[in-house]
Amino acid sequence: MPDFTARNVAKFIAKAIVLSKTSDLAEDVITDYTRFEEDDLVVDIGSKCIGWYVSNKLQPVTDMMVDKSADFITDQRTKYQAKKDAKKA
Repeated sequence: MPDFTARNVAKFIAKAIVLSKTSDLAEDVITDYTRFEEDDLVVDIGSKCIGWYVSNKLQPVTDMMVDKSADFITDQRTKYQAKKDAKKA
């Protein structure tokens, strides 16, 4: 189990967003191009599996995006704090 840090939570949220959006799109495509309806179990399970698969495949990309953003924010905070400390001294 990964540590409960802001960075890991952001990674989980990014993965969940990809899963959710992909599931919604897959559900729309399945209901539009097959005889199944939106409330059928096949559509629900199938779209969730597609979303899960895509989010797992994109996890290295989403993790890299979160890491890059977190590193940028940390760097900016460090620069701001150094400037603030220099101003005090």
